[in-house]
Amino acid sequence: MDDLRGAILRRLADGEGDPRFGEPYFPMETAKALDVRLIDVYEAIQGLQGNGLLFLDPAGQGGAASFDNWRWRLSEDGRAAARSESWEPRDPQRYLARLRDRAPTLDPVADMYVTEALRSFNARCFLASSVMLGVAAEHVFGRVAEAFVAGAPCDTEKLRKLLGTQSATYHQRFNEFRKRLEPIRPSLPDGLADSITLDAVADLLRVTRNAAGHPSGRRIDEDTAYTHLNMAGVLLAKMLELAEHFERLADPPG
Repeated sequence: MDDLRGAILRRLADGEGDPRFGEPYFPMETAKALDVRLIDVYEAIQGLQGNGLLFLDPAGQGGAASFDNWRWRLSEDGRAAARSESWEPRDPQRYLARLRDRAPTLDPVADMYVTEALRSFNARCFLASSVMLGVAAEHVFGRVAEAFVAGAPCDTEKLRKLLGTQSATYHQRFNEFRKRLEPIRPSLPDGLADSITLDAVADLLRVTRNAAGHPSGRRIDEDTAYTHLNMAGVLLAKMLELAEHFERLADPPG
């Protein structure tokens, strides 16, 4: 359904098909063009309308008899979602495709939580979206930390103990990881562990997982949830590249 939503947005943005409301027009043409069921098109359109991405424009036509002349139009948010080349959470399928392409070793658990974060965002459940995204980030950091313990050319004993201690918080683990990473950071490829990336990862973990995941009454607004998702794709991909680097050091080829 997510890929159908994105396709509908792009068809309207590109002027593909007759945008009129009635079944013989945009809905039927879209079903035929995409080889999907008409009922699925209606369901996707309804969801997009509920998310404020498209609306029915009466175009000066009044009365029930003129409904066929009403037209589907993209809202400002809908136009942005259709045209965006960034990590656009309002187009979940394209977001996930881009993430999976950038991070092919993303495991099913992290993928599941990112997917849930996107679905929650588009259902306007912004707190739930941020919590799910925080879980995904914590899961990916777990892999980075394990790889670092196994392959880093430095003393990682304290971090290893923290990873094996259930009562240890992600904050303790991340701080220890970062402290041990700092001396070897200049030797890492492609700036994978630059300070901006590490600060952003720490913030994503802190805000979305700890603060939002506990019954503190904290609220997450749409702009905050959008920002988290928009930056998360790049951060998760970078963290996985960092994990792969240390995994190669732990188990060099040949």
